[in-house]
Amino acid sequence: MEDALSWTPDAPDEVLGELDPLKGLATVEKVAVNAVMAGCRPEHLPVVLAAVRAIADPAFNLRGVQTTDENVTPLIVVCGPVAGATGMNASFGALGPGWQANAAIGRAVRLVMNNIGGGWPAAVSFAGLGQPGRYTLCLAERTELSPWPPLHEELGFEAAESAVVVMRAESVINVTGGLDDLASVMGSAASGFTMLHGGVAAVALAPFVAKELAGEGLDKAGVKRRLWRDGRLPADVWRRTWLHERLIGARQWPDWVREAAREGAIPAVATPEDLVVLVAGGDVPIPQCAYFPSWGFPRCLVARRIELPPDWDTRLERLAAA
Repeated sequence: MEDALSWTPDAPDEVLGELDPLKGLATVEKVAVNAVMAGCRPEHLPVVLAAVRAIADPAFNLRGVQTTDENVTPLIVVCGPVAGATGMNASFGALGPGWQANAAIGRAVRLVMNNIGGGWPAAVSFAGLGQPGRYTLCLAERTELSPWPPLHEELGFEAAESAVVVMRAESVINVTGGLDDLASVMGSAASGFTMLHGGVAAVALAPFVAKELAGEGLDKAGVKRRLWRDGRLPADVWRRTWLHERLIGARQWPDWVREAAREGAIPAVATPEDLVVLVAGGDVPIPQCAYFPSWGFPRCLVARRIELPPDWDTRLERLAAA
């Protein structure tokens, strides 16, 4: 524990935020305890602290995430030089097993949500079925193979900085194919809660797909526009969904959804800017992508800089030499 705390410039008693629904105070020390229990290495703690700061932001709506009967979970994306330095995986199996940093950092956030925020299944959290992502849903960007600027630079951070970007994800849907295939999945009932709440959805593109799209002259904004244009749920199908028929009805949907329904089809998100595009996965000529539909309100895209100790580089050199 003491070793982990030495890897952050923050004082052990510093409060990162109040975690709903039980209003537990997430101090640096308490978060470090949960990180150690989750299997984090000491150098992972600054990443976990940034992620906890993000979920404590009111924009994340932690109360909703913790108490809903939906299967929503934090989607944690680590950006910048710290990702590689801490052993984060952005390549083969980035969302799969076998990678300590990805697994442990995401698991640490979940333990913090449970042990400090009180989000225990069936007691506070009523997610009916759950999903594997509620153990951990954490990955890094494959920046060296991306033809576009990394996500943290898009969000206003400097290239040399590192950040954690947190969104809400209801599931992870594998999509083998290009933009047409992704649009087909997005224009389905899988996007129902994203439409209902006006959320931010995410797409992970295989390096192979990103390279092809860039070769066609598309930047990230162009990719978002294409997916927003083509990833639409036909209005007649929407009217037959359980959300529309049994839960919401016609009146409580956002104005943009009802207007799009009158025109015949509804995009997964309100605007192209409500899509996040990142590159991740193995460097093979296979279009293995993923779609992360969102859940909840308000619009959620929370980013926090990863705060490092002043001797970070020296510490990493010692680890490499050990």
